[in-house]
Amino acid sequence: MGQNSRSWRFSLGAGITAAGLALSLYAAKAADAPGIFVAYPPDNGKVPASSSFIIGAIAPGAGLSVNGQEARIGRTGFFAHVIGLQPGANHFTLQLLDRASGPQGAGHPAGTAKTITINRDVPPRPVSEAELKILPDSVSPAVDRGVLPGELVEFSVRATPGAKVTMQLDGHVVPFYPSVALKQQVQQRKTAAKRRAGAVRRAGRADTAGSAKPGANKAAVKYTTVAPPSAQATQLSQPSDAVNAGLDAAYGQVYQRLPAARLDRYVGFIKIGPLDQFDQSAPVFTVEKDGRTATAQSPYKVTVVKQPFLVQTTQDDTTVRVGPGAGRITPIARGVRLIADGWHGDEMRVVYAANKHVFIAKRQLSTGQPGWTPPVLGASGPLPTSAVRTINTKKDRYGDALLIPMTQRLPYQVEQSVKPNKLTLKIYGATQDTDWVSPADTDADEIARRSNLEMVEGISFRQVQDGVFEVTAQLKGDRQWGYKVDYEGSTLRLRVKHPPKVGMDGSLAGLKICVDPGHGGSENGSIGCNGVKEKTVNLDISLKLKAALERAGAQVIMTRMTDGETVSLDERVNIAGRADADLLVSVHNNALPDGRDPWKEHGTSTYWYQPQSTELARQLKDSVISAVDFPDIGCRFQNLALCRPTAMPAVLVEVGFMIHPEEFAQLLDPNVQGRVAEGLLKGIRKYLARQ
Repeated sequence: MGQNSRSWRFSLGAGITAAGLALSLYAAKAADAPGIFVAYPPDNGKVPASSSFIIGAIAPGAGLSVNGQEARIGRTGFFAHVIGLQPGANHFTLQLLDRASGPQGAGHPAGTAKTITINRDVPPRPVSEAELKILPDSVSPAVDRGVLPGELVEFSVRATPGAKVTMQLDGHVVPFYPSVALKQQVQQRKTAAKRRAGAVRRAGRADTAGSAKPGANKAAVKYTTVAPPSAQATQLSQPSDAVNAGLDAAYGQVYQRLPAARLDRYVGFIKIGPLDQFDQSAPVFTVEKDGRTATAQSPYKVTVVKQPFLVQTTQDDTTVRVGPGAGRITPIARGVRLIADGWHGDEMRVVYAANKHVFIAKRQLSTGQPGWTPPVLGASGPLPTSAVRTINTKKDRYGDALLIPMTQRLPYQVEQSVKPNKLTLKIYGATQDTDWVSPADTDADEIARRSNLEMVEGISFRQVQDGVFEVTAQLKGDRQWGYKVDYEGSTLRLRVKHPPKVGMDGSLAGLKICVDPGHGGSENGSIGCNGVKEKTVNLDISLKLKAALERAGAQVIMTRMTDGETVSLDERVNIAGRADADLLVSVHNNALPDGRDPWKEHGTSTYWYQPQSTELARQLKDSVISAVDFPDIGCRFQNLALCRPTAMPAVLVEVGFMIHPEEFAQLLDPNVQGRVAEGLLKGIRKYLARQ
């Protein structure tokens, strides 16, 4: 550590010194040009966006230009400079200046310049109108499909502009339409309509130019009418205005990833008929132009599922998604039986209820059906249905439990609400035949000791629709400490966590907190201006948080204790679960994707996924900001692995930005790290104080 620190000081000249900063404790990569260290992007690296940023470090007090433009330098010599990128190779020359620009004028070049190359992705070249061509790798959907009669399946392909494109699928011929042609027609009609409207307005002004009354012109214009567009134009304009095939979103920002419409993109769809018998059928695309014809066969197959089939989950916490690769809902336990009626690539489409499908990875299911190779042969037999005749209640070490006996394991979904305070459990395939809601114990003494539930104050149930049975647990107060849902045999258990027993004297004795230093080992996280990895800063803050919590009396469980440990996201969650942690706090520091400005977007934020975690996330954010005075960029919902646990409130904290020169310099200071730790402790205390 010390040797690396000396190397850093030598490479930057005089060393980094600023009040309150202890940067010499951190190692940095040696610069390969005297006096200039570039942390990001790597030389000759690839960037997908139209802009990026160069971050790095120089000696404090010096200046820097990038392709002749002055870069903004932090007081410790850390810099961030936004750059524009053209498709292909972009070359940037970084030149040290003898001092930073100021009232006395710009600095003068000093030392050897450093040149780096950044490559921006070149958009795929459009198919030329002169070549007769189909691009097989442009076919969408780019996966095998299992479909039912009555389904609409959309296809698209890139081919020669201005051609006639069709798709054949086992005797069906589907005409394809060029996606850009519709847009062009609409734009032409809009332009013509604007011209007509402009002509009408000019005519109205000419007719009323001599009027002495202020209202005369208004009256003339008000009652001048323009013929409405034709029905055909209206019909065309409405759908095309809403279609932007190149639109995408990342990190909360919407951007144009690809052109909105391409001259060479063709789209069509087919409705699977009741007599269609596709079995591993490959679509064949044909392009015709000027008397020439070319064909290409899709590598992806379509199969009509003639008979739905049974599958079964093979592991606990099976991931369930609302669409292929889309958002998650409640994970389900091992051994849950389901009906499957299709697939989309590596995901099986299964039926929860009428008009409700979900998608589960094939590797998490077992079945013996053709079309894919399962790891284990699956179950068959009765349909996944059961009557629910009783709901039992009891208390255990974790909390209050609702026990729902059934004849087999059925799929389920939990919806959590804090205002009003309740948990709603939906069981798919279940039918209400419920006579009793009663304690699970039959011994009178046990009932007397355990019948008073601590969190659940009411239970209601109803049949929402055919095959969907819903149980709602109304909870006391306006806070939840966690819940678990699983099976014991074929009895579905919904357990509601009891509040931890924490003393009223301000001590955290009795509280178990899992602290997760983000990343670690082979997972570096983001990189700071001097090359320090996020994993290192996360661990330093987390160890200080551990010490602060233990001084306050809490029991702390760490997901890692060294920088060399690689711990998977699932294992981090499991560590907290196995310890029955009351809270889970994951410590991170932030960065931006390419295309953003580090000087404009920075500060402290927290992230939650389950509603029970929102209040803790808000308290942690506010307390950290109070401790370090970084900008407040919000308490936000985000689908993160360390936020998804339900067994305890779980929050991910992004303390500051590794790529913001001023924030990063503070994040390296052990004193600031200590203030962050105390801020997190204060946030937990404030959260507990409102019990």
